[in-house]
Amino acid sequence: MTLLPPGLSGGARIAHAGTGRWLALALLLTTWIGALDYFSGYELRLGSLYLLPIALATWKAGRHAGLSIAAAACLCWLFSFSSSHGYARPELFYWDGLVMVGVFVVFVILLTRLRLALHRADERFVRVLDEMHAAVYVVDPHSGRILYANRRLAEMIGAEPNMLGAADLPQYLTVGDGHDRRGAPYPSQGFSSEERRDPASGRWYLVQFGPIPWQDTSAVTLIVVTDISDRRHAQFLRRENRDMLYRTSRLSALTEATSALAHEINQPLMAIASYNDACLRLLASETMDRAELVHAIKKSHGQAIRAGNIVTRMRDFVRSKHPQPVLCELNAIVREAIELMEARIEDHCVVVNVVLGEDLPPILADRFLLEQVVVNLLENAVDAMRPLVQARRRLTVSTGRQPAGVITVSISDNGEGIPAAIDKHLYTPFRSTKPQGLGLGLSICRSVVEAHGGHLWHDPNPGGGTIFHFTIAAEDE
Repeated sequence: MTLLPPGLSGGARIAHAGTGRWLALALLLTTWIGALDYFSGYELRLGSLYLLPIALATWKAGRHAGLSIAAAACLCWLFSFSSSHGYARPELFYWDGLVMVGVFVVFVILLTRLRLALHRADERFVRVLDEMHAAVYVVDPHSGRILYANRRLAEMIGAEPNMLGAADLPQYLTVGDGHDRRGAPYPSQGFSSEERRDPASGRWYLVQFGPIPWQDTSAVTLIVVTDISDRRHAQFLRRENRDMLYRTSRLSALTEATSALAHEINQPLMAIASYNDACLRLLASETMDRAELVHAIKKSHGQAIRAGNIVTRMRDFVRSKHPQPVLCELNAIVREAIELMEARIEDHCVVVNVVLGEDLPPILADRFLLEQVVVNLLENAVDAMRPLVQARRRLTVSTGRQPAGVITVSISDNGEGIPAAIDKHLYTPFRSTKPQGLGLGLSICRSVVEAHGGHLWHDPNPGGGTIFHFTIAAEDE
């Protein structure tokens, strides 16, 4: 009976017993080969078969066991061949024995090194898997038994997964619907992925799974579970930031629009009053011109509609609580923005040159936000030309399609340009060239344009002043 060292664990006892069985089998094979050689008078010459039990003992029990079986094989060869060898000189017989001993020893050493190299490769691979942040395990799709699991899975479930089956794992760590996780839920080819949520902790996991070959059996399923809670939280924060950006943009635009609303709506109201005075004078005249009276009434009606449109546009903007991307024409947005700025442009005696591209494709955008971007750039251009004499104030607005499949809007002025000290910080919040400015306009404009997948930048105008450009992707691309 083999004695085990004191305190040997149950797993070690099983491994020790398994090693003993392999050694017994190797010794039995060695004895059987020696017996066949002896009873056949060495006519069969089975000495090369001794490599089989030597290999078995070395691979299963290690180098010392292999050398022990090699020594036993040499003794069997010596016993079975010493009385029937055909060498005329005894030295040749012993030389043959030494060669066999050398071959056996070299064979054991090489096989031991191969076994050690494979073992170290397995250790490195397992160490890599154990150090991964993701949980990795392999499950038999037929029995549902877990064949391998890394340390991360054990930490996630708080138990030893090798003693469990796939059906014992929490649903968010497995493949399938959680009712029957054997056979059908596992894919037969290719890798798939699902996002799962742990209802207890509220954390999110990305479960990736697919078939892989496993030892000598049929294909098994590899499952990789990655905690993506931080990524999901970052996505949520990005959505919150977009909504906050939109609200900030609306508040800034509303502040500017409110101050301009009185001025803008005052013009059509004053025009209506003027046309009404003209109508009263015509009616009081004895030689009333009916055509002139109708013309004055129509003009008054048109100004009333204009005032209503200004109020309606402001009301729609205030009611818009979330970005509402719709298919729209960029040229129409530019025209509406110029119309909103019409009173201010006239007050500052600015000549506007509008060059809009033809047959531009539609864009998918929030028209109110994009309109406010154009209005803000127009306001900046008008303000930049205040120091100039009125005859030199010229503003150019153009649109066009670029080869990359985007539409470009350019707004240029011939003002004094942007000071070099602030040019690099032009889009930084709270940095402004205006004495009363907050420095939020261009920062919000850039954020709005980038939220639409575009880009905002500026260049010096060769004729003096600055040109601001921004791009928006065309929808047909």
